Amino acid sequence: MPPRRPHRKSRNGCQHCKKSHIKCGEEHPVCTNCIEYNVRCEYLPQKSARQLATREVTLERSPCYSVTSSSLHNSHNLVETADAPDQGHAENSSLHNADIDTSDLELLHHFTTVTYLSLSNVPDEQRSWQTTIVNVGLRHTFLLRGILALSALHLSYLRPKPEAISYVVKASTHQDIGLAQFRRALSSIDSSNFDAVLAFSFLLPLHSLAIAANSTFRSHAPEQDIFSTFIKSIHLFRSVNSLMLPSLDVFTDSTLLPLLQVTTQNIPEASVYPGMESLDVLESACSVFCTSTSASVQASRVSIYSTAISQLRTTFARIESANAKSTQHFTIGIFLIWTITVSDDYMQLLNDRHPSAMAILAHFATMLHGHDDVWWLEGLGGSLVDFISRELGEEWTDAMSWPKMVTCLA
Repeated sequence: MPPRRPHRKSRNGCQHCKKSHIKCGEEHPVCTNCIEYNVRCEYLPQKSARQLATREVTLERSPCYSVTSSSLHNSHNLVETADAPDQGHAENSSLHNADIDTSDLELLHHFTTVTYLSLSNVPDEQRSWQTTIVNVGLRHTFLLRGILALSALHLSYLRPKPEAISYVVKASTHQDIGLAQFRRALSSIDSSNFDAVLAFSFLLPLHSLAIAANSTFRSHAPEQDIFSTFIKSIHLFRSVNSLMLPSLDVFTDSTLLPLLQVTTQNIPEASVYPGMESLDVLESACSVFCTSTSASVQASRVSIYSTAISQLRTTFARIESANAKSTQHFTIGIFLIWTITVSDDYMQLLNDRHPSAMAILAHFATMLHGHDDVWWLEGLGGSLVDFISRELGEEWTDAMSWPKMVTCLA
């Protein structure tokens, strides 16, 4: 019998592979096994005194790497990090010093020829994504990283699964590095970086929604249900909006401000729109099924729900009006505004999964379903309605019948 071939035993594998007693491929920043099982991939830091002395222990460069962790940070984390003082130059770390690979030219080419078309239905806005924002990105690395990350996510959506994994890794790497630099830029916005910060704030919600919509990112993490993932996306959207609002009144000559016109345009509201009767049924159900041990708390919640439904009526009416002029208004932007205009009180009730709050979100999700042809929203609306309908009791059957019919679940 021939002697066994000797092999080298590496101790440099990630912590998950070591605990699972499986061979780690030692790919950085995340190994293949952790991608396959969609778990956090953590490598122990080098132990030399010099490396430990220069290691930056900051949120900007967390060694616990996850495919979806960066783009789905909640609002608390984003605000906390933005307000924190700069604890050193993150670019000095090996992660932030990673050069953009020549293969990333494929990502940039794909963004400027394909992806940009999916970011708006308004021709002028599409051109801004294709040229203006890319040009700004060439001067600000964190924005370029965000562009490359979204393009990589798009390619992971288009490619078959074995090939898609490599694009998921690229997207995650670019997003983590870009997000770290973006957070630091938030603490020192001026005329030199405002356009880049604003453009990245546009990309953040799109990136997180793409992750929420694409089941590939959730297939190995059942604990991350579609509802939780989407709520994280809303929190991120609201957080970025609150951080950027003060600067919008200062830097009024930005070339990117036209992309925000959907928030200021006086969009007509149709007098008749789909879902009118269902919203009436919903409001009645919220009033009947909203129970509390305190009469004052119950009255307060009914008011919160009524306001959220009123805002939803306005959104449906504007969408119906804009559909007739689909190249003049960013229709997706019209209904995404609802996610940042609803009250914090409603968001808290939604976080706590109160049935009325969830039923309201199900009606909002029908608008997401109406844009199922957009890759970063595909399947999101239907998945949300399906999840919510299974969570609610039979008493909500009437209120949920229209969302289920619209999303072909009935």
